[in-house]
Amino acid sequence: MELRHVKTFLALADELHFGRAAGRLRVAQPAVSQTIRALEEELGVTLFARTRRHVELTAAGAFFREHAQRALADLEQGSVAARRADAGEIGRLHLGFTAVSALGPLPRILVAFRRRYPDVQLSVTSLGTAEQIEAIAAGRCDVGFTVLPPGDALPLRVEPVSDEPLMTLLPSGHRLARRRSLRFADLAGEPVILMSRRSESSLHDRYRRHCESAGFAPNIALEVDHAEAMLAFVAAGLGVSHAPASILKLRFDGVTAIPLSPRVSAGVSAMWDPRTASPTALRFLELLRRERKRGAAREQA
Repeated sequence: MELRHVKTFLALADELHFGRAAGRLRVAQPAVSQTIRALEEELGVTLFARTRRHVELTAAGAFFREHAQRALADLEQGSVAARRADAGEIGRLHLGFTAVSALGPLPRILVAFRRRYPDVQLSVTSLGTAEQIEAIAAGRCDVGFTVLPPGDALPLRVEPVSDEPLMTLLPSGHRLARRRSLRFADLAGEPVILMSRRSESSLHDRYRRHCESAGFAPNIALEVDHAEAMLAFVAAGLGVSHAPASILKLRFDGVTAIPLSPRVSAGVSAMWDPRTASPTALRFLELLRRERKRGAAREQA
């Protein structure tokens, strides 16, 4: 059975006239008769009772009409869905984010995406940078967000989403807490609290390079998995730490944030695999770029 058989049957069932059905389908009348005969032979039933002057549905034809209408409607909906999926307007989108990157522009971007594409099933999972890279490679994550992506993330593509300074986090009673800015050299010998290496290896590598450039070896005293834990341990005096300026949104008592000089960029970046990016992921990235431009325009205004 072909789709043209079903369409021809439904046209004749509506018109109950071979000539009018042929005109509606824009085919010759004999083609309608041949298609209906072929359909009846395939089904093994008579769908229309017809004389030279009259055509009407048989009981079998009436039942078949109900199912044919539903089937055709489903196919039409499927065609629309296929086109929307190809355009990225429906589907699934899996995002990964680090604890600190969620404090940046990501929530605003998600709100804008949800409004624009309400039929996309969105899932968001907290993952370290290394875990995001692994999940993207395995197809479990479409786009990841991190603050300090690895220098060489190939074959992934990395694109900045925001720009903000890296801050030094000190216990409020620390001897350096009243300074207007700090150099990395000022932190020589200080115990440091960082996010865990297993999930943020690039952060550890970046920190080590900064320390070595300042002429001292890093003194990593503690590794944690959550930004709140990092702030709590800094407030308790167990060490100093570093985080983007957006960390100040958490408003943690007992912690003082001081910018580094010279400025160290610590904005959020997006990561994805251009070889496997779905249409929905590409739509998300398009919106992300638009929102980034709007954010930049607001900051300049």
